[in-house]
Amino acid sequence: MTLDDVAFLLSPRGREALAAARSSRAVPALERRTALERAGFTAPEARAALAGDDLRVHAAAKTRDADVLLFTREALEQATPEAVATERARRFAPFASVADLGAGVGLDSIALARAGCRVVAVERDAVRAALLAHNVAAVGLDDRIHVVVADFAAAPPEADAAFLDPDRRPDGTRTHDPDAAEPPRAQWPALAARYRGMLVKVAPATPPETLGPGAEWVSLDGAMREARVGFGALAIPAARRALRLPSGATVEGTGRPWPSPRAPRVGDVLLDPDPAVVVAGLVGEAFEAAGASPMHPRIAYGLAAAPAPWAERALRVDAVLPADPRAVRAALDARGLGDVEVLERGVEDPAATWRRRIGVRRGPRGTVVVTRGPDDRYLVLLGSRVGGTAGASEGTS
Repeated sequence: MTLDDVAFLLSPRGREALAAARSSRAVPALERRTALERAGFTAPEARAALAGDDLRVHAAAKTRDADVLLFTREALEQATPEAVATERARRFAPFASVADLGAGVGLDSIALARAGCRVVAVERDAVRAALLAHNVAAVGLDDRIHVVVADFAAAPPEADAAFLDPDRRPDGTRTHDPDAAEPPRAQWPALAARYRGMLVKVAPATPPETLGPGAEWVSLDGAMREARVGFGALAIPAARRALRLPSGATVEGTGRPWPSPRAPRVGDVLLDPDPAVVVAGLVGEAFEAAGASPMHPRIAYGLAAAPAPWAERALRVDAVLPADPRAVRAALDARGLGDVEVLERGVEDPAATWRRRIGVRRGPRGTVVVTRGPDDRYLVLLGSRVGGTAGASEGTS
């Protein structure tokens, strides 16, 4: 997106084009541009409006305000989902003013303002800054958010606290290395020293060994969203912490070894740890807190007596079977189950392959887990959901 595109989209004619694009969402994709051109918009105007509306459609998964905001594709990819931004913003409530350093198109600034803070939103990219100014006005928060077009590294603004979202595409290619971000990790402490507290957003898959002590990993609805490092009054009060949203469940610790594995038994509750727990390296602490044992020394499935708040899903083990599709199908038939959800972990073949082998029939859906036992041999568990949070994850078909 260029400044000319921004100027058009913010103009009365651009707003008309965006409204026309929105009303054409039900039209097949190849016909939408033709529809806008027939409505009197030029080809470049139609392209800009359709691109802006497509980004709004994708942004709806991140913010309730999507249909009044404007985005660039890269800024939207790095933008924080509203539930995560809101939880984070509550930590800034004790501070009257907050500097949002690298504010992008403003979703974090909006969350901070809604938490009661006055915000200085600093963005050096002219296109993003123009969209940022539009967005804070579009949600009625331009009286609480002051937009500054500047390089915050050269002239950090005055504020009580700061939120830093480093640019993870400084050369146009996404990086997960905090040392390759802009500003790099080596500069964070000096920047943080200017404020009573500072919180830094880091790529969600950053390993604990990279961040060191005092870091947090955050998931939302079973998907990793970000990691965080804090300074001063906003330091993370644990060596490592995993935060699961929207429930707010946490696991803290230092990364203990896992308990000894054991074989599953009928009646066990199979616990599938939330990805924040896994990425933070806190599976050992989670298992210990729940009195759980892994089935395998390197596969993060736990066996316990009851569900746990840190589990993405919990399944009551109804049968322990050999890795034989015929035996699995017979067990499903005996329980009146037809269709099957397959979860796999630590095995060679993907879930879709196992689902084809087992076969799909009419009838209620059962859940099958294909994994390895403590002796490293394949086994299959037939389970039913209890207490935990259902959610899509890798290895589900």
